Amino acid sequence: LIPHAPTHIMDSSDAATSTCTATPEVCTGLGTEDSFPLVDILTTAAATLSTIGLSTVLLMQLDSISRAILAPPRLLAKRRGEYNYATSQCCEYTGLMVRQHVGGGSGVFDPKMDKMMWEIMYLNDHEVEIDQLVVDILDAKKATPVIVAMEQDLEDERNTNEYHLYLAFPPSTENLEDVSTPAKPGLFRRVRVPLVAFCEKLAKAFEGQMTSTTLCFVADASCGLGSEILTNVVKDCGHGVATISNPCWMTALSLLLSKKHTCSITPEQFERIAFSLCRLEAHRVRSSIGKTSRTVVFTLPGQACTPLLLPLVQKVFVHERHVFVYDGCCHSVEMGLALRKKYGSSYRQKPEKEEWECVSATPQVISATFPMAPLKHNKELTETLSKLKGDQASIVEAWMASVDTFLDMKAKEKKNFYTPFVCRMGFLMARSGIGNGDGTDKSGLALKNVLQYITGSRSRALSEEVINKALKSLKENRIKSEEAVKEFKLDNPGKILIEKCVFAHKGILIGEKTLIDTVQPKDDWSLKAAKKLKSCLCCAPGEGDEEDEDEENEAGGEKDGDKGKDEVDMSVPGAFASNTGRSKYVDGKAAFAFDPAQFSK
Repeated sequence: LIPHAPTHIMDSSDAATSTCTATPEVCTGLGTEDSFPLVDILTTAAATLSTIGLSTVLLMQLDSISRAILAPPRLLAKRRGEYNYATSQCCEYTGLMVRQHVGGGSGVFDPKMDKMMWEIMYLNDHEVEIDQLVVDILDAKKATPVIVAMEQDLEDERNTNEYHLYLAFPPSTENLEDVSTPAKPGLFRRVRVPLVAFCEKLAKAFEGQMTSTTLCFVADASCGLGSEILTNVVKDCGHGVATISNPCWMTALSLLLSKKHTCSITPEQFERIAFSLCRLEAHRVRSSIGKTSRTVVFTLPGQACTPLLLPLVQKVFVHERHVFVYDGCCHSVEMGLALRKKYGSSYRQKPEKEEWECVSATPQVISATFPMAPLKHNKELTETLSKLKGDQASIVEAWMASVDTFLDMKAKEKKNFYTPFVCRMGFLMARSGIGNGDGTDKSGLALKNVLQYITGSRSRALSEEVINKALKSLKENRIKSEEAVKEFKLDNPGKILIEKCVFAHKGILIGEKTLIDTVQPKDDWSLKAAKKLKSCLCCAPGEGDEEDEDEENEAGGEKDGDKGKDEVDMSVPGAFASNTGRSKYVDGKAAFAFDPAQFSK
């Protein structure tokens, strides 16, 4: 890219015939051995300017240069463009790895021939065949297909705007009773069907079946630490709980949800898609489900997908179990930096093993560190994010978007019935005791509580063997994660910058504070934090509380200082007050937010 000096040197004969009309300042020494033709000079100048322009573009790609040159709004827009590119490319590349897996593996798969291997079915022409696919899927004696992709076919002459679902049926095995998904790659039967129409048929079929299997969805706001540890513990404890971790089809669904304003799929159709595909996945792993627990745990693909998927999944599976696992923002940043050190930030993340569980999972380094649903415009947040390095800013925004979604859903829990097990990683990682007290290790009790919820075993005690295996797994995973983040511990100035970003939200507490309704490690744990009793002495304890809260929600005209003033008991860890919406957490910007008079004695 660096221009070379002109190689043509004029001799005396050239000088004699030269018609150079440039000024002496531009073309000096005419007729000598040092003179340059005007064309070469102009070419060199143009090449130099072009190089300078290209170099500027390349330099602008460096976040440190962009922070120095661009205004905060422009910098945020540039970063978000990079986030979108990384997530979409990651989803596309992971989909290619899945296609390779069902196409025979790395030694057999030919991308150029892949399109010819799919059976293409249209609703109008192949409705009978599509109905038969649904019947085959529900047949308990047959292996269930895996989800490969959901995307448009821009070369489809019939309709380039329609989305299609790509399914792959495992090859038959000698053991006819084995209906599990083979771990190793193979030549699957590959079928393409219309996404919306097929999922509607599949949803109706699953609705017509009785099932004893419970689903448990784990949403993350800990940069993947919480969901990974819970998944590993559930696997290692041997209680017969099946797990589906960070499925790439959920990331693809998140991308579609992020484009819902330009996508032809309606909100109701998204609900049917989510219901049918989650039930399809649970049906696929039925051979891994134990007789006692009868539970399938889904971990949503990273904190980046939480803002898009959690409201949808909660609405569709309102009566299933939900876990929201979170950590402090600074701890999450440290974890995210460790992930990028280990895997790099490239969207081309190859699976560690050529096995279905690894191939079909969204790379955590992408889904945990690149936000997919940006927060609403906040001038103060835009300013504070611009002071962070790019790798930190993306993790902070992803974490904040996830927690913001949780708080918004909790504020509307009377309508959406969102009552999750709010799991704090500080307890599991033995960083803090109840209420940030003496730091007593409550990890064992905290783990027992969350396992009781996930497995539905609160009324019947978990066996000592299961508890011991779970504690051993937690200890191993805790040591592993602590070792990973050791070199990425933030110094005090770094923590202050990050906490300024979080504080700009005006709703998320900084530091080691807990979210509303965080389950405290106790034998008699509860999904809800204790509330103050506002009823009079003639009423039964708590009678009339719900009515009072409804009246407060409907009024909407109270002054900020009066709204929810007595709604939450501030003496209970995890219960906070705010002047925005329902009173659930402390607004540090409000006057007298930390006035001791606001706390019960």
